[in-house]
Amino acid sequence: MQSLKLLVALLVCTIFIFGFSQVGTMVTNQWLPHTNSFAEATLIANEEVSNTSKPDAMEKMEAAKNTWLSNGTIYLEWAGEIQPFPKEAFTYYISESVEYAVDGSQNNLKVELPNGTLLEQIEALSQTSDIFSAMDTEQLKKDLEAVASQLKEGDHTFSFSNYLVDGEVMNQTALQVKLNLFGQTAGSELNAALNGKEIKLRSNEMFSMKTWLTNEEVALSDEAASMFASMLFELIAPTNFGIVERHISKELPAWATGGYEARFQMEKMDFAFANPNSSDYTITLSADASSLTGDLTGGPLPYVYEVTQAEMQTLSPKTVVQYSATIPSAGKQVKETGKNGSYIQMVRTATDASGKITETLVYSEDFYSPIQRVELHALTKPPVVVDNSNTNIPGTNTGTNTGINTGINTGTNTGTNTGINTGTNTGTNTNINTGTNTNTNTNTNTNTNTNTGTNTNTNTNPTNTTGGENNQSGGSNNNTNPGTGNGNNDDDDNESPGTGSGTVGK
Repeated sequence: MQSLKLLVALLVCTIFIFGFSQVGTMVTNQWLPHTNSFAEATLIANEEVSNTSKPDAMEKMEAAKNTWLSNGTIYLEWAGEIQPFPKEAFTYYISESVEYAVDGSQNNLKVELPNGTLLEQIEALSQTSDIFSAMDTEQLKKDLEAVASQLKEGDHTFSFSNYLVDGEVMNQTALQVKLNLFGQTAGSELNAALNGKEIKLRSNEMFSMKTWLTNEEVALSDEAASMFASMLFELIAPTNFGIVERHISKELPAWATGGYEARFQMEKMDFAFANPNSSDYTITLSADASSLTGDLTGGPLPYVYEVTQAEMQTLSPKTVVQYSATIPSAGKQVKETGKNGSYIQMVRTATDASGKITETLVYSEDFYSPIQRVELHALTKPPVVVDNSNTNIPGTNTGTNTGINTGINTGTNTGTNTGINTGTNTGTNTNINTGTNTNTNTNTNTNTNTNTGTNTNTNTNPTNTTGGENNQSGGSNNNTNPGTGNGNNDDDDNESPGTGSGTVGK
């Protein structure tokens, strides 16, 4: 019996000594500073300190902290604007972190962010202190400290919109556009398909109208869909949304506003834009038979945006003349009346809180070519327009022409011919001569002289070898006084031509 008691006492003592040693080790590792190297798989932040003494671990953590400070950036974001957060604002407790690190586990680096520093950064970015009451700054502080305590690599962005608790601050953007559809047959179609619908514009995502119509199982004609796209294009104009895809028609539709048209065809032409902000936005649609209205609500935008018409030109059509055998003589028919075209340029400006314009860009630049006027004219020779503005009086030709004229003279002689012509004229002579004209030359051609001031007759007889060359020029009249001249007859038809001399009119 005594042996049994002794055995139990020895067993209890053994268990006590073994248990005390184990518990003591755990308490020592948990609460008391280390005196030996860290065990395997021991990390502080993202730095491994296994089999490392305390002094060496402190040196390694200091180097890891400096590396983290120089690599990667923490950003604060508000309404599309980002601002770097200074990593040096944190207080790093490296020695305490090393002293109380637990062997064989992941340990955080002890850091602390002063409240004053955080509030200063928030106010500097938001440009107002009113945001403090609508924002969970404590949660933002914990999230920032978590990144620093882990020495997480890379860039990290913290958006204020994720920490807002007041819905009124979230809905600082409220825009509305109403498209008038009075007299348009597509009004009832849009009313049935879109009234009461909502469009969610996710942060940093693109919106495609084609994809939305497909997902919502909304079927619209191309004309109705173009009205819908045009309303959206005008609605997002005073924002920082970027246009990804947009098309226009050949001519501006009657229902569209110049500079805001967006044409849509389901299989060919999409309308798409992107939301570059960290906030989500919602477009609420309402429609009836005479109008389509869109309301855009969401978080605040980085700046105040405004779209204005920078340039507007009306392009007049030209007239195209076509000739047709079916049109009566001297008549014409209008095939196409024509229509004016236009050029429109819209510019978007961004203004900051101080009233300074920070950005200017072309929001739309649309060209609608004019439709040309087309006229059909008859196939007749157009009349010759005579210029009666020339007041020159022709000169007087008093030379003697004894040559044989067999050339072709197509001019009209309106001068005064007082010479003596002894040739035989058997052709058609349409000269207007007010002098004495005795033609004995042999002329087998049509003579139609046109002379309004300067009378120059150059007749050549290429087929009659007995005739002389007639080159008798009358005086040049620049004034009201005619020129005069005296010529000599040459009766020899086989020899030299006649000669003459004249005085130029003054």
